Amino acid sequence: MSGMHINDDLLSEIAHRLELRTPNRAAVESVAAMTSMHFDVDAKEAPFECVVDSATGVGKTYVMAGLIEYFAGLENPARNFLLLAPGRTIRDKSIKNFSPGHRKSLTDAMESEPFVITADNFKSPATRKVMEDNSRTKLFIFTVQALTSKTGEGRATHEYQEWLGGSLFHWLSNLDDLVILADEHHCYRGPAFSKTITDLRPELVVGLTATPAKADENLVVYRYPLARAITDQLVKTPVLVARKDDRNDDHTKLLDGVTLLRYKERLAHARCDEEGIPRMNPVMLVIAQVRCFEVSGQWTK
Repeated sequence: MSGMHINDDLLSEIAHRLELRTPNRAAVESVAAMTSMHFDVDAKEAPFECVVDSATGVGKTYVMAGLIEYFAGLENPARNFLLLAPGRTIRDKSIKNFSPGHRKSLTDAMESEPFVITADNFKSPATRKVMEDNSRTKLFIFTVQALTSKTGEGRATHEYQEWLGGSLFHWLSNLDDLVILADEHHCYRGPAFSKTITDLRPELVVGLTATPAKADENLVVYRYPLARAITDQLVKTPVLVARKDDRNDDHTKLLDGVTLLRYKERLAHARCDEEGIPRMNPVMLVIAQVRCFEVSGQWTK
């Protein structure tokens, strides 16, 4: 990725087209600047790994879209991007975010027109044709398990494919422009993930998370904490609700939350009906401690 000096005009154009919020634009600009510093100024070897620490709800998907647009729009463009998700739910959400025609898709504003490749379609003739086209931008979306393990979800990516002359994993590792976007980067700790990154030989690895691991603090190139997001009114201020009695078991807490959610839903629907606007459904976020660990080569929670 040498010779990729910062293109300020391209950054401004992308921010305008994607209507990036100020912190998301700053995150894309920070990654671009530090990547250029690594390759062009310091003349270091690949890969360059960095982390964007951004509060949940600010829009990490827009940051990923902005990074794809930027590195695919340079004079010496990257054409192969790998989006890693910690599980199937986030993987499926990401596929929708980058699939043209879906109501949650961001691709209408993306000039790079990334072609989404998954474990379900990479063997199809249409996908093969795109993979062989060096002018097309490809976005591979997989769970981390599909790449760190050769069994289960990882069987398809590690099996020999005659048309590739090897496995998909092997094919990815031979690319000279692979950019990895690791969503919920804090979940990817341990020797299996480190070995996967080493074996894939990417040019750039960008982790995105709201809770970076302490061991990755030196990799953070941009930080936008929850307190700042609340101050800037990009996310709502959390409201704490307590009981007057001493019941504090998890079951009671969840039931209380659902009860309050139903009250809020009725009020929201009444307000929407009164003003003649489409109904909006409130949601409840449950915060729980999650441990990511490796068991026999498989990542789990």
